[in-house]
Amino acid sequence: MLGPLFAGGSAGPEFVLSTAGESATLAGARLLESIDRAASQLVARGVCAGDRVMHCGEQGPAAFIAFWACVRLGAAFVPVDPSWAETLRRLALRKIGPRALVVGDASERARWHALDGALPTLQFEMDSLAAGTAAAASETGAALPREFDSGIPAACLFTSGTTAEPKAVVLSRGALVRSAVLAVRTFEWSAGERLLNLPDPQSMSGLRNAFLAAPLAGMHWVCAPRSRRTDIFALLELLQQARPQRIVAAPLLLRQINLLGERVPSGLLAETRAMYCTGTDLSVPEVSAFFERFHIPVINYYGLTESVGLCLSQRLAGWSHSDTSLGWPAGCEIRIVDAEGLPVSAGTAGELRIRQEWPMSGYLGDPEATAQCFTGGWLRTGDIVRQHQDGRITLVGRRSNFIKTQGTERVHPLEIETVLEQHANIAEAAVCGLPQPAGGESIAAVLVPRAGWQPTGPELKAIANFVSDRLGRERAPAVFRCVTQIPRNTSGKILRHTLRELFNA
Repeated sequence: MLGPLFAGGSAGPEFVLSTAGESATLAGARLLESIDRAASQLVARGVCAGDRVMHCGEQGPAAFIAFWACVRLGAAFVPVDPSWAETLRRLALRKIGPRALVVGDASERARWHALDGALPTLQFEMDSLAAGTAAAASETGAALPREFDSGIPAACLFTSGTTAEPKAVVLSRGALVRSAVLAVRTFEWSAGERLLNLPDPQSMSGLRNAFLAAPLAGMHWVCAPRSRRTDIFALLELLQQARPQRIVAAPLLLRQINLLGERVPSGLLAETRAMYCTGTDLSVPEVSAFFERFHIPVINYYGLTESVGLCLSQRLAGWSHSDTSLGWPAGCEIRIVDAEGLPVSAGTAGELRIRQEWPMSGYLGDPEATAQCFTGGWLRTGDIVRQHQDGRITLVGRRSNFIKTQGTERVHPLEIETVLEQHANIAEAAVCGLPQPAGGESIAAVLVPRAGWQPTGPELKAIANFVSDRLGRERAPAVFRCVTQIPRNTSGKILRHTLRELFNA
């Protein structure tokens, strides 16, 4: 199914955009003609093989077509987050050096124009793209690569930036196709199934699942506009309309559905066979509550942008709602090593390293950082894990996020956050370390109280005791902040550096 999209042809995947009460469909030859028409517009802006094209807009048919138009030209598609502030937008322009920019709307055009008025900018209008004819293909013929080259860069994705400045990860055609094939096989997706894939294209799950895996499997991608993803009630309405068999979402969706309780009809997800979550840590109580109500497995999977996404995943066969692991290796070899790079024994925590056939090509313009990311062909993930006797992998935490307490003990925020969220009055929690003048770090907790609870000083002290009783005094938070929402990126990952800023304000 990917062949016609890479090289042109008469067949193509079915692609569906769900809007407020409407459904617009692009499929087969009509979709391929739309891709060629978009490619001709890029050529008119000077784009050719080897260039990079930035995209700033939400998921949808225009983004899908922009990606495949870049592939057709041998250019690299570079999606960036529309919520980025000016500093990150300037960083993207500096790192990427785009030949052109595709925007989602006029307001985005104006924001980017204020930063670089000379950058060719275009907005794909779906009506004009869908009205293309077969003759549109000839307009780009001179610019198309003559043959498929797996090593050509197809995309650049920025890392999450949760702990440091985002890097631009270069992903080849071969790496993306390999990842899409792996996703279809691992997730057991089938032709004709409806996929509701909520992540945006600037994330690995947004790009790979919707733009490659869905057409590869012959699925029906139901696209959710941002306005319907950020409003839980609009999203529930979309779920009722779309009746997806497969859903990819951040764990936040589970929490929201669980909090709504009986207001969510029990038959809402009657046709859903599985939900897939990545990007942040799954809460076992949330998964258990969701499964008890809807009897839908929630598959936890893991991957870095550097690993081209998926490399660990739970399986549908034998799935249990009490499983706290990331599942088994998928399409890769793994090693778990100590600080010296030596293998650790089973059950011992160590850094996860991965070796695969098609990892990232490297960090754009940063060969030094690329070299530091690999050791003898093994990708250094920076994540600390344990392996069970049956091969499953459990995440302990990210090395860079560990808190070194004043007692010199190394503590990961995840174990404290898990306990805090077991408290009856806490909806969400995030933990970070605050450097102390005498050395080490104190533990700080950011809390989202449940509705109607406004904690006093004595109540916060009781919460510290709540953690101390379960994890010991070394792991009890010393200071607290209450907020309406935890700072996260669009993938649901906690922005740790932003947490610290809450306490420095």
